[in-house]
Amino acid sequence: AMFHLMIGIPFGVSYFPIGWREASAAESEQALDDGIHGLFPVAGKDALGIRMFLFSTIIGQIAFTFTSGFTNPISLQMIENVPFCQVLAQIVIAREGYGMRSLSTLMFMFGLSSVFVGVVFFLLGKMELGRIIYFFPTHVLVGCIAGIGLFIIKTGIEVTIDTPLSMDSLISSMDLFSVVIFFEVSLRILERINIKDGKPRFALLSPIYFCMITPLFYLALRLSNISVIDAENAGYFFPQLDADEDSSSPPLSSSTMASAFVALFKEDLLDMWRVVDLNNISWPAVLDCIPTLIALSMFSLIHVPINIPAFAISTNQEADMNRELMAHGYSNVFSGLCGGLQNYMAYTQSVLYARSGGTGKVSGIAVAFVTSVLFLVGPMIASYIPRCMAGTLLLHVGIDLFLEGVLDTFGKFESLEYVGTWLIAIVMTTYGMNAAMIAGGISAVSTYAVQTVAYLHPIRGQMTAVTLRSSKTNRNHQSNLILDHHDFGRSRILVIQLQGHLFFGNMAQLNQSIDEILTAVRDDSVEPLVLIMDFSLVLGIDSSAAQAISKLKKRMRKKFNIQMCVFASGSSDGFPCAYDLSSELLNELGSSSLEKSNREIHTELSYGDFFNEQTALLSKGQLPACTLGNYTGSHVSQSLDMALVIAENALIYKQDPTLLEADTDIAEHEDLPVEKEREVGLKYLCEMCPVEADIEDIEILFSMFERQVYRKGETLWLQASPSDSAMLLLKGGLVANLENEAGTYETVQVGSMIGELGLVQGSARMSSVRCLSDEVVVFRLSRDVFEHLIENNPSAARLMDLICITYLANRVQHVSNRIFETRCLPI
Repeated sequence: AMFHLMIGIPFGVSYFPIGWREASAAESEQALDDGIHGLFPVAGKDALGIRMFLFSTIIGQIAFTFTSGFTNPISLQMIENVPFCQVLAQIVIAREGYGMRSLSTLMFMFGLSSVFVGVVFFLLGKMELGRIIYFFPTHVLVGCIAGIGLFIIKTGIEVTIDTPLSMDSLISSMDLFSVVIFFEVSLRILERINIKDGKPRFALLSPIYFCMITPLFYLALRLSNISVIDAENAGYFFPQLDADEDSSSPPLSSSTMASAFVALFKEDLLDMWRVVDLNNISWPAVLDCIPTLIALSMFSLIHVPINIPAFAISTNQEADMNRELMAHGYSNVFSGLCGGLQNYMAYTQSVLYARSGGTGKVSGIAVAFVTSVLFLVGPMIASYIPRCMAGTLLLHVGIDLFLEGVLDTFGKFESLEYVGTWLIAIVMTTYGMNAAMIAGGISAVSTYAVQTVAYLHPIRGQMTAVTLRSSKTNRNHQSNLILDHHDFGRSRILVIQLQGHLFFGNMAQLNQSIDEILTAVRDDSVEPLVLIMDFSLVLGIDSSAAQAISKLKKRMRKKFNIQMCVFASGSSDGFPCAYDLSSELLNELGSSSLEKSNREIHTELSYGDFFNEQTALLSKGQLPACTLGNYTGSHVSQSLDMALVIAENALIYKQDPTLLEADTDIAEHEDLPVEKEREVGLKYLCEMCPVEADIEDIEILFSMFERQVYRKGETLWLQASPSDSAMLLLKGGLVANLENEAGTYETVQVGSMIGELGLVQGSARMSSVRCLSDEVVVFRLSRDVFEHLIENNPSAARLMDLICITYLANRVQHVSNRIFETRCLPI
């Protein structure tokens, strides 16, 4: 609690501008007329500030004792926000002058700012958004810390010389400031000596040193034969802080216990509430303070993510960041509603308290009680404190913060970030807090833009689709021969994967890189017929970049003869931009309305519902057939897998359009004779088997399948049940769910076989399969029949083994080519 008072004296006298002073009768008129100094409307300005500090600390101590998850938290007024208090005062004075209306408005703003900060803290904790505070750019926060340090240095000098800082005032008051310099230099030397192996040997050196400044100063006066009254008249002491006390009496003059008791309960004790009059508040000044209020709230968020984890580590306790944010919300809201300033859980004081054995609610309340006593007597004690103690403390804290911002970070930031920290610090010192926050925003955006252009290339890589195949693995043999051909197969598909944020700053780099890629491919290998641009790893696209991309497709066709471009958005919601890029890419100049309509149907209807992105790479079944049309121009797909299917279909269509017609599945509502269904089923089975397989063995195998019909919602089997059959889906749709993983499912397409691995291996079902369509037609091979086939016709039965091997090979190759979670190409 005594440490609270020691901290409260220098910071308490700093809440109001030094020029807003209590005027003596001799200087009243000049103070009112010089335009710089003004009369503080009530007596005891410094006493008011000290009590404001202690009151905020008391409310925070009580709130943290009952709401924090720690057993030994110590509250403190948020001293880093002192510069914001002065900025708020300057805004109000600029609007209303120096009268009681200004003070009433300012005290109201102090309380309102605490409530606002508390609400922000509470909402972040309540909504479990504690991690959001880690997203502030570090170099911006460091720049703010350095700027706050410079501001506190300036305040420390002004508190020492008791006048606004200027070169003339500093020179004329050098006798006062030289004492502070002596104590500060001595402390720095002691701290240097105290360091051993990079760590301080005595953690309490600084607090003990500050406590010793006052007795050392009195000792120096005694040794120099200087009276306390002479030192007070020379400005070495704070004036008597009690409102009605005769300022001419020396700070150490004797007084009776009765007069001291009466002095505790004078009218000025309630000044921090008495001066607030809701009928005497300048609401225009309140509106002027809103930007500073927002900046104060943002800056207040810096301390919690630093103090809470550090204190948890120091005391070996578990920290719930969201709970601590809510505790800070309670403490600041309560403080603000009572007219107090912002507070927080102080790391240094909490660690000292914990190491001293302080723990539990009773002990925490005892700290609050002792601080409450100091709330009564603190201003009286402050009159006996020399200015050099307050000035040294402020100067020391300010220098530490400044060095933390600009010296300790040297070499830890990139050059542009480090320049940004200096920019923020200088702007904050020169133009104030609001300008510093704007400078911080500009610095963050500029740094991000430069780093994005310099370090994150918009193109992650490129490759042909020779190994990067789609999940459509059960095409007919003729189609596979075309796709595997060196001259007109998958080698004619070029995939370019983009990444990061695409914006106006990296569009020139993107265009140049694509030109270089296409030029190199055209000169060194087979010229691509289909270009796929994958946007799956793109985080955002601004309007300028979106328009540049829409123009890029035409330039690629004209300059490099790219007949078809497929743009994979990577999401069912489309491209990550407000600009309607999908419509722009589909809207080809010179295309007829019919061609545009066909192109949109091809993109939206043929592929819009075939898979969710999360399961597309795991698919083994046949995808819906394409709408047959002219495979040229631009196409948009939801995923890279869709884009590959479209590109493969385009290559097949270019060689033999009838092969795509042969891939057409039975429509859900199409009724076919059973014999026709068996013909289609046999075709599907032939496509699954190796090319060299004997057709008689395939027919024998298929003859063992029996036709079954299921209805929507029915279950074919459950996960972990015995694998007693394999099924070939002929008509309708099925879905396979993993029961123990919420939301993980795979849509089974027509022409797919399911359950074959369990049938061959004898393992339990790995998923549950249910019907999606009104009618589902399957051909089922039971275990009994399969085992009978193994005994009597092993060559036909072996086809099931080959189907499993082919499926597993395709799946392993497909997944190894693209890591599903990040949708990465094997560049």
